[in-house]
Amino acid sequence: MELPDVERMVDDWERNAEEKARRYQEMSSQVSQVSITGSAADGAVKVTVGANGIPTDVAMTPKVRQLEPERIAAAVMEAMRSAQSQYPERLAEIMAQTVGEDSTTRHLLAEAKANFPAPQEEQPPPRRRRPPDDPEDFSTGSFMDRR
Repeated sequence: MELPDVERMVDDWERNAEEKARRYQEMSSQVSQVSITGSAADGAVKVTVGANGIPTDVAMTPKVRQLEPERIAAAVMEAMRSAQSQYPERLAEIMAQTVGEDSTTRHLLAEAKANFPAPQEEQPPPRRRRPPDDPEDFSTGSFMDRR
């Protein structure tokens, strides 16, 4: 390889590094402006999160007066998780538009998904089944039927 070829390779590498840095700066700028709102309790509570899923606003409508304090607190958390769970998708959109996929963006996206997973439906606790010969099991009839 001759010296002009090496110089051209170094110039190309520098140009690519500068372009990549510019794209990451654009990504960072767009991510810092992210704003996502989630709601709960039929819209009575709304929480907005910004960059990195950090809450930036909490709003409540007059409907909140009909809720018990515990339900209000739960609705705030539910709305926040709803907004945060949308963050990885928004981050992926920004990355695709600015820097594309590489090992760094895959890592950042995996971290966002781990930190802000999709909310799961609340499941009622499983019912405890009694043995069929349990004298306190009245699920198939009245206690009066037992002798």
